[in-house]
Amino acid sequence: MIDPILIPIVAITFTVGVPAIALAAHFVLRPLVRDIVGAIQTDKQRALPADIEQRLERLEESYGRLESSVTHLIEAERFHRELEAGKQRGDTAGPP
Repeated sequence: MIDPILIPIVAITFTVGVPAIALAAHFVLRPLVRDIVGAIQTDKQRALPADIEQRLERLEESYGRLESSVTHLIEAERFHRELEAGKQRGDTAGPP
């Protein structure tokens, strides 16, 4: 069966050993986790404001150029369609 000395050994291990291991892990891991979190927060705070503003300005300028190009292309396509429609109807009216 179960050895009578085994029960006190297991009880002592769980009463003293497990909390001791938990405290050791807490004191070892807490500074490590704090340093990692601090490094992540510092990188975010340092990189966000100036970099994002510059990138946003470049994106807005690029969007404006693209919008202008698309508008010109739409106007050119409409003009081309009007010319093709005029040729098909036989309109050859030129300048007076």
